[in-house]
Amino acid sequence: MVYGRRLLDNLDVTTIGVALALVAIGIVGIASATHDEADGSGLWQRQVIWALIALGVGAVVVAIDYHIWAELALALHAAAMAGLVAVLFFGRTVAGNQSWLVFGPMRLQPSELAKWTTCLVLAAYLALRVRDRIRLRHLIEMGVLVGLPMGLIAAQPDDGTALTFLPIYAAAVLLGGVRWKVVGIVMLIMLPLLPIGWTQLNTYQKERILTTLDPGRDPEGVGYQARQSKIAIGSGGLTGKGVFRGTQSQLKYLPAQHTDFVMAVLAEELGFVGAASVLGLFYFLLVRGLAAARLAQDRLGTYMCLLVVAWLLGQLTINIGMVLGQLPTIGVPLPLVSYGGSALLATACGIGLIVNVRTRRFVNV
Repeated sequence: MVYGRRLLDNLDVTTIGVALALVAIGIVGIASATHDEADGSGLWQRQVIWALIALGVGAVVVAIDYHIWAELALALHAAAMAGLVAVLFFGRTVAGNQSWLVFGPMRLQPSELAKWTTCLVLAAYLALRVRDRIRLRHLIEMGVLVGLPMGLIAAQPDDGTALTFLPIYAAAVLLGGVRWKVVGIVMLIMLPLLPIGWTQLNTYQKERILTTLDPGRDPEGVGYQARQSKIAIGSGGLTGKGVFRGTQSQLKYLPAQHTDFVMAVLAEELGFVGAASVLGLFYFLLVRGLAAARLAQDRLGTYMCLLVVAWLLGQLTINIGMVLGQLPTIGVPLPLVSYGGSALLATACGIGLIVNVRTRRFVNV
């Protein structure tokens, strides 16, 4: 009883509050983007239900000591890989990607949960195996831990989600104290392979990259989403047109407006001030994650927090780059804000780890 009370006394309510604020903003954006659609008017209510479930799951992650999560990391990662394999055989195809497992009225996307287990297993690996500087053997072993989910997700095919694992791996390598000589060798090996990699891309993937470099290349085709997104952002001005009053969103010019491009909806309806406020909340959330890493009582806690921060920052950067037309449109949602139950659950688990580490920052807790 005393132990539980002390945990509650040290609970990081600030981080939880910021995360909930972002979820609430996302629900408003989803409601605005879908309120007059015959088949989408209930999406914001579903997101509310998912938010409540995510809050409960996040509470479980916080309640169990993060050292126990580290002990379970490999088993949880294996379970996530099993889910990714099951998707390839039994998954439902949505928007060209076979990414969902269906359980009655519920759909789960194992690739989202795999991001969390990847952070867990890499943090546990670094804390247990890497004592000095990371060596080639470590690079390969961590590459397997990250490459396996990436390969299975790319086979769905969902290249956008697969790419979100790269910031996690890069952060793990840097945290391991990799020698810059090793980085240089890897880059020298990779550079000549880039032309080969280009030839292996599908035509639509090449077009997305080329259209990003040349926005006028195909404004009514591959470049349509990015073009409409920029129009929405620009039309929002300083203070926006008001909730439920965005032209691009209400007239359905903007595709995927409740998922990948929900930030464009918010920018149009809340303006620069509103969009900047959303980004400010993300900045504060990431800073809280860095602070939790600094306050952690051991390397394991530090690694967990920093890898989750790398995951969220990488996904945030990709999504905002897509919305601004500076990166190819590859279907990456905005954490906590975009519609999607699996993504919300996974992100809640990640933030739960940060809160977990900060809550147990005192040795005698």
